[in-house]
Amino acid sequence: MECMTNKLKHPGLPLKGSASFPRFIATGLCALALSACVSQGKYEQLIMERDNLAEQNEQLSKNINEKETKLSLTSEELAAIKAKKKEQEELFTKLKTELSSELDSQKLTLRQMNTGINVNLPEDILFPSGSAELRDSGREVLSKVSEQLNQTSYQVIVSGYTDNVPISGKLTKRFPSNWDLAAARATNIVRLLEQNNVPADKLIAASYGENRPVADNSTEEGRQQNRRIEIHLRPVIVETEEKTQ
Repeated sequence: MECMTNKLKHPGLPLKGSASFPRFIATGLCALALSACVSQGKYEQLIMERDNLAEQNEQLSKNINEKETKLSLTSEELAAIKAKKKEQEELFTKLKTELSSELDSQKLTLRQMNTGINVNLPEDILFPSGSAELRDSGREVLSKVSEQLNQTSYQVIVSGYTDNVPISGKLTKRFPSNWDLAAARATNIVRLLEQNNVPADKLIAASYGENRPVADNSTEEGRQQNRRIEIHLRPVIVETEEKTQ
């Protein structure tokens, strides 16, 4: 009988009625309580993770919508850029055709850039030395340019440049500096363009004087290249005011 009792005993569990049995029960209950606490904490963590994922998903959806909107705007802007580029290429071709004789004789240069079209006119074709009065040859060339400017919405920036030789003698009374001479020349060209029906609100006159040279001023050839007028046709749409009768 004793032998059977011993066989029924669990080697790791205290028997009921023994001194260690109450401690065993208490330990078990604490383990169950701790297990419940861990489960509750895990549940709350999962809820928090779910809410965070839902918030992230909402933000991602918002970002996608914003990018789709930006992509749509970019497509419209791309179409506008292509249209402007086509207009610029057409204007450049027309100017090349209209000014072919001057280009062939190297009286002027024509350059297409990302910022528009640049017409470079040397001093000798436009003005006598030290003067702001246009030559007949200059008026003729500018009249050809005007015909093309009337057909475009481009802004027209006329910039005057000189060499670095200071104004001297009687000329200083009229043009105290190279800046004044370049400004007078640019202004006279703008006035002529306006007379040839180029809208005044598209025209800008600027003077750089001896600044921004394109060649070395230490040689006569370089100074001659620096004495110039540049007409920059910029693809900026300028809304002209309608004249009332």
